[in-house]
Amino acid sequence: MSVNLDSPSQGILTDWPLLRELRAVAAGRLCGAEEKRRCRTENGVFTAWACAVCEEYLRPEALSPWTWHLLFLYRLQRAGYPFRANDLSLETWLLLGVVQKVLENTQRGKNARRQNHGI
Repeated sequence: MSVNLDSPSQGILTDWPLLRELRAVAAGRLCGAEEKRRCRTENGVFTAWACAVCEEYLRPEALSPWTWHLLFLYRLQRAGYPFRANDLSLETWLLLGVVQKVLENTQRGKNARRQNHGI
């Protein structure tokens, strides 16, 4: 059996909510104050229902605590926090690598689109 952790889109984590959540974060699709105001304006009394079925944005409270934890560790690592090899479990290091790959690949894609469109 072959396990592919290098490519999260084709590996064993494909169906895990972590990837969907990370992609939403990386794409800037977390529902924030601006989106909530727009939703209230567009949906009026049906705002709660529209929010519950929204597929465009992900509510921050819908992210799993584990995803928030991995994002926190990723930010610490990017800021230069001096993690040592045994500070995190092997599983956490592997997942942190997945977080890094998803977020940085998405960012590279955004930069490439900006360069191609002259933005």
